[in-house]
Amino acid sequence: MIETEQSRQTIFIPDSEAELRRVFEEGLEGWRIFLHPEQRKIAYRDYNGPALVRGGAGTGKTVVAMHRAKHLADQIEKSPDRAGQRVLLTTFTTSLAHDIEANLRTLCPAHLDARPPRIEVINLDRWVSQFLKRKSFAREVAFFGEARDRLDQVWREVLDDHELPEGLSEAFVRAEWSQIIQAKGLVDQKAYLKASRAGRGTPLDRKKRAALWDIFADYRARLISERLAEPDDAYREATEILSAEAPNLPYSAVIVDEAQDMGEQAFRLIRAIVPENQSGDKNSLFIVGDAHQRIYGRRAAMSACGINVRGRSKRLRLNYRTTQEIRAWAVSILEGVNVDDLDEGTDSLRGYISLMRGVAPELVGCRSEAEELDGLVAWVRSLPTDQIRLAEIGVLCARRVDTDRVQGALRAAGIETVILQSGADDRSIPGVRITTMHRAKGLEFFAVAIPFLSDGSFPSQGALKSAVNAADRDDIIAQHRSLLHVAATRAKKALRVSWSGRPTNLFTGSK
Repeated sequence: MIETEQSRQTIFIPDSEAELRRVFEEGLEGWRIFLHPEQRKIAYRDYNGPALVRGGAGTGKTVVAMHRAKHLADQIEKSPDRAGQRVLLTTFTTSLAHDIEANLRTLCPAHLDARPPRIEVINLDRWVSQFLKRKSFAREVAFFGEARDRLDQVWREVLDDHELPEGLSEAFVRAEWSQIIQAKGLVDQKAYLKASRAGRGTPLDRKKRAALWDIFADYRARLISERLAEPDDAYREATEILSAEAPNLPYSAVIVDEAQDMGEQAFRLIRAIVPENQSGDKNSLFIVGDAHQRIYGRRAAMSACGINVRGRSKRLRLNYRTTQEIRAWAVSILEGVNVDDLDEGTDSLRGYISLMRGVAPELVGCRSEAEELDGLVAWVRSLPTDQIRLAEIGVLCARRVDTDRVQGALRAAGIETVILQSGADDRSIPGVRITTMHRAKGLEFFAVAIPFLSDGSFPSQGALKSAVNAADRDDIIAQHRSLLHVAATRAKKALRVSWSGRPTNLFTGSK
């Protein structure tokens, strides 16, 4: 009997002939959607309440989330009385949502193409925007672009009209608003005076908090007057609407990928989309994430958002993507960083191992950035492109402007390139993939190069100067460590890290 959990570890067993045919037609891309035994046990079972799955990079969390969506959609399809219900699979970034939907079209296209679809894939900002538009929300949500610039103008006007408490900077005030007031959903002075500010570093007495609240109240009033709202305002407004009216959403479950990048208001909204008393909370929420990969600075404890995962928290430990050598180097970047477990405890990568062995990462110091780009071109040419498609080679940069420089160097050498921005990565289009470290989240490549990791460039001097105190500086450094960790773990077999002059002090490298 071949169809056992042991056989599934090395052999793909399709659920139907149609599924087998589809995978062969899709080529190697199709293999990215299949599970190993421990992953399958987590994805294909029932839970009596919200479940949380943690695991290091490459352990297959996103694949588990996709299979979880398929499993729940299969149940909907088999139950005539559940016609019209759907599973919401959401994440923080638009690009990752596109990538997930593209992979789901290989795994279970019928669920996406059904009318109405049994699986809906959308990033949370877009979901909120669409929901509030249907509810005639009168304010424009400043997710990006011109609206974000208008927020800066409102801040300028408010700060010009108020005297700051002694010893506090404008940058500190804005950080306090973002990290405490908005993150915790504080709406009155009394709540702010009592709120914990753990991790903010600079202590504030009652008098300073009261003075700051006057500034925050003025800023909030001007936003309303300007018919503007920040994303956290949108989350909170949508949550209040859902809590005040009888739920009429079609969702039987919500699946969250990359949970470490969601904030407290986002999770309160996710809880409101599928309330706790709906269907006894069975299979309601399925959350996957890894705080070691937090690259946007947001954080939330599940329990503080009304999501109880106690007794239903699982952990994946086997890295199926990256060699042991690359994994070990990527983990070393995080040495000394304290990491939460997405709830109220701490997490570590103890027991996190890779199944494959390979060559050590190539760490290259150069005399100049021109020499660094020449070395990058030579490295791409040295790869066995008769065995590796150019589309399986990724160059990941910290800044978008650097992607243009890399593309110019490779094209001048006659090497095809594709700059990845929004949208899914269509690997049928030839060319070395060039993108930012942030956009690379959720992707993987046979070989990865990470250039321009010089001291003063990563983190940039501007980023470090924006720190309002030592605690804020530590957060910025930790965030960059996580970003580099994420970028390095996109590599399956080969990793090249380079810099000019002195390397970033986030790691110790030698030529």
